[in-house]
This record gives sequence, C-alpha cells and structure tokens, in this order.
Amino acid sequence: MSRPIDDYLPYVELTSSEIYDRLDEIEIFLRKYAAVAKIDFNKIVCRREVLLDIIERVEKRRVYFKVFHDIEMSEKKEASLYCFWIIKLAPFFYAMCPENQINVRFAAYLFVSVIGRIASEWGHGIKLDEKYLYSLFYSFTYRDLSKEAIMDIAETLLI
Repeated sequence: MSRPIDDYLPYVELTSSEIYDRLDEIEIFLRKYAAVAKIDFNKIVCRREVLLDIIERVEKRRVYFKVFHDIEMSEKKEASLYCFWIIKLAPFFYAMCPENQINVRFAAYLFVSVIGRIASEWGHGIKLDEKYLYSLFYSFTYRDLSKEAIMDIAETLLI
C-alpha cells in the first residue's frame, strides 16, 4: 500500500538569505575558475534567472533524497547536481570562450575542486591526471550524462 501524499514533506522555497548564500558560493567558485582559466571575471555574463532555477532544482532534489530515500544529500552529490544543471541550462556566457564552452569548463572545474577538497579532508590521495581531466571535459561536453551518472562518478572517485 502506498503512502498518502499528505505524509510527504512539502517543498519549501528557499529564503532570500539562503538563495544569496548559494549565489555567493557559486560566485566564489566562478572567480577561482576565472583566475585559473585566465579570463576576466567581470566579462562573464550570468543569466540570473537560469542560475536561480538551478539553485531551486538542486534544493528540490535535496528534498527528494530526504523524502524518498531518508538520506541527507552529500556535498559531492550537490556539486554533481550543480555541474549537471550548469551544463544543461548554461547560465554563463563569455564571448571569448570558443563555442561558449564556459559552462562545461566551469562545471568540470567545480566538480574537480569539490571532489579534490573532499578527498583531502578525508585523507585520501586522489590524482586526476591530464588524461582523466580531458576525458571528464569530453564527457561533460559530448556525452549524455544523467544527474545520477555524474553523482556516481563523484562517488567512485571517493571510495
């Protein structure tokens, strides 16, 4: 017998403060990416409504994990979801980036940064060589990766 719909926790929209916190976190990563990629951060255009949509989609997935799986969403899953939606919805534009690949490149940077930091915190050594990074970038660009596939990639790197 299935549960009545009233037993599920309703999705509650994020507060303005929570939204600004997430926007700030994304901006910090984007600034770091711009520095590493040697591009002018001030020339990156952000479609704010798309970025806000991405934040909401990730939050809805957090609720989904809690309601249907009774688990708290991990940071690596959250980063994976942000990568997926940044690739799919392309909130950023940078005119000097070939074929406007800034979204894919930023998503790969975000993914590797978060996974690397978590591995370091766990005392794991993780080596992502140039061949792996190229493969990740290629996959993010040309392959049909689902949200779950990107989360699984993150999980397997941190076993």
